[in-house]
Amino acid sequence: MLNRRRGSILIAAYIVLLSLLIFGGIFFARSISDRKLFDINRERQEAFYLAESAVDRGIEELRANSSYAGTSSPVAFGRGEYEIVVTTLSSSRKMIMAYGYVPNKTQKRAQRTIEVITKAETPPDFFDYAIYSANDVDFNGNSYDVTGDVIYADTIDNEGRVVGTVTPDPTISPLAQFDFAAMREIAVAQGNLYDSSRLDDVQTGSDSFPGDFWYSDPTDPSDPTTGIPNVVYVEGDMVLNGNIGIIGGFFLVVGDVLTDPDATYDTTINGIGEIAGCIYTTGDFRINGGGGGLNVDGGVWAGNEARLNGNANIAYNQDYMYSIKAMVESQSLGSVVQLFSWREIE
Repeated sequence: MLNRRRGSILIAAYIVLLSLLIFGGIFFARSISDRKLFDINRERQEAFYLAESAVDRGIEELRANSSYAGTSSPVAFGRGEYEIVVTTLSSSRKMIMAYGYVPNKTQKRAQRTIEVITKAETPPDFFDYAIYSANDVDFNGNSYDVTGDVIYADTIDNEGRVVGTVTPDPTISPLAQFDFAAMREIAVAQGNLYDSSRLDDVQTGSDSFPGDFWYSDPTDPSDPTTGIPNVVYVEGDMVLNGNIGIIGGFFLVVGDVLTDPDATYDTTINGIGEIAGCIYTTGDFRINGGGGGLNVDGGVWAGNEARLNGNANIAYNQDYMYSIKAMVESQSLGSVVQLFSWREIE
């Protein structure tokens, strides 16, 4: 009887032990499965973030050069790689295929793909402002004058001497960009490319900027769009001091943004004189007028702050601005890249 009871206890113990082993095995297998599922989901999420980084890179490339197209080499970033393929759909639209890989393209355990369609258009009324600032506008003192409309993205100070409409609009940031490569080619053909060496010569007086807005006068004096402006491409900061006299043209102060889309270059003008035309600068625009006055007859586009100090005057000149507009639009040279559609492929 005792032996039978011991046998029953032993069998029960075996059953309990076997049950524990089975449940332990199930729990262990479930833990392994959950861990693997967690790793898969984590790597897929990382691949998605990499694909989003690729979208940002593609938009940067297009904002630096609206003609950009092609396939980039995989770029290592974080715990994986990303890659972009940009194709042209039309004159104003591009498709960015953005890929994210973990750990890399050749040994990918996870891949996410995003398709983005961009459109490049010149913003409405872009050529209708005396000052167009994608950041701040700062007017100092009571000796400045602005005749024409002003639009800004962030803040404005001391606007009391503006004769025109002042409009806040955060959507105008970042500043719309032109096809800098094409603009540079026009400047080269006109003899108006100013690199660092030539800028030094301007400072010493051994060289100068054009003295007139027009490269070719309008064939119809009543229609400024029939004329061709001087396109002055400035590769670096544009700094003018003293009595600058009269200089003219469409000044693009853009430095090496062809290769560095984040580069910003400033315009600082001190003293007396007049600029007949428009200044486009990727950075700050500062004008410090002396006793004799310092004038811009045309307009100003600033990627960052636009600041007027002292006896400085900016007056909107529609003839100059619409001549630039006609050139830009006829050759599709001006645009700001915006997202048109976005979807994940896989």
